[in-house]
Amino acid sequence: MDFRLSPEEEAFQSTLRRFGDEVLRKNEQEIDDTGTIPAKVLDEMARLGLFAMPVPEEYGGMGATAIQTEIAAEEIGRGDFSMATAVYFLLEAGWGWILAKHGTEETKKEVLPPVCAGKHFLGIATTEPGGGSDLANMRTRSWRVGKEIVVDGEKTFLSGVMEARERGGGHVTLTRQKDGNGFNFLYVPANAKGTTAHKLVNMGRMGISTCMLHYDEVRAPERYLLGKEGKGFGVAMQGFQVARTFVAAACVGAAERAIETGMAYIKERQVFGQPLGKFEGIQFELADLWAQSEAVKWQVRRAAWLLDTYTFKGDSTHRSEIDRVVASVKLTAPQLAFDAVKKVMMWFGASGYTKEVGLERGLRGVMSYMVGAEGGLNVMRMILGRELLGKEFLPYAPPAGG
Repeated sequence: MDFRLSPEEEAFQSTLRRFGDEVLRKNEQEIDDTGTIPAKVLDEMARLGLFAMPVPEEYGGMGATAIQTEIAAEEIGRGDFSMATAVYFLLEAGWGWILAKHGTEETKKEVLPPVCAGKHFLGIATTEPGGGSDLANMRTRSWRVGKEIVVDGEKTFLSGVMEARERGGGHVTLTRQKDGNGFNFLYVPANAKGTTAHKLVNMGRMGISTCMLHYDEVRAPERYLLGKEGKGFGVAMQGFQVARTFVAAACVGAAERAIETGMAYIKERQVFGQPLGKFEGIQFELADLWAQSEAVKWQVRRAAWLLDTYTFKGDSTHRSEIDRVVASVKLTAPQLAFDAVKKVMMWFGASGYTKEVGLERGLRGVMSYMVGAEGGLNVMRMILGRELLGKEFLPYAPPAGG
């Protein structure tokens, strides 16, 4: 087994490290303060081909591998500590790939080129006000009327709604069929007639909007369906496999940024006549954080390798293994990043609590991936329990149909 990156992957990583250092870090405070990612950042991302990277070249993407996309997510998470740019990036990467994999040819040609060019936004809409992961009780319904699919209901905690409404784009949306026998997964433009958005205010990730989106019998052409009618649940779950891998990669990048920031500080900070790093209480915490970061980083790389080897090639024979590995990294990486930022803040003492140092920005951003974005920590534990013990040990009945 060869753990080395190819020369092309190393060159790509170096390019992304420069982008993170020279573009993202210089703008991350503005991103956090103004609540938007500046056009100059988005333009540079478009120039580098970072939007929806795994989408095939014929639809405007790079045709990137999962490993290349995972590398990019890690570097973006390291560069913009607020995680806003990482959220923007990984949503388009994961759900852009899903649309390219399962969308109709008409929809791919219509939706993907402007997304890959950085002009439109593409996100995911599954969570509802009454619950996030309890899909069996999903209340958003859809039904066919002629050659259209009608969507009625409400989604919440959606990222990028305002960006999509202002610049163009929309969300791939999971709905329950009106007869209750299956799920439809379809692309719905954010500005479709009958949509109403309400912006929510988060504690972090300020550079990308979070909203509720109400669908009042919104009509979408049948070509917007992903996969077969009534069979959208499995398509959505495959998308979460991909997106969660990139979430974990971004969190690894944030953890490494925190650890590096802390190492530089404890080498220079003098306490009782010697560097803070000479105290075992600090050294041992650093050693634990670094070891944990390395372990999680390579498990994330393994998840990306599994996607490349099986999922990206349409091979579903290793789904259980992929579910286990992806759930494990989505469970551990956000906790690692949060713990790293918290401990380094404490090394800094009072200054670590200030916005000038910037560590609190990372703490607020990473927290979103602990409480629920792309699946909360306890949901990951439930997935692992299901794959380790069997479905009969689930504390609920799996959704029927789709």
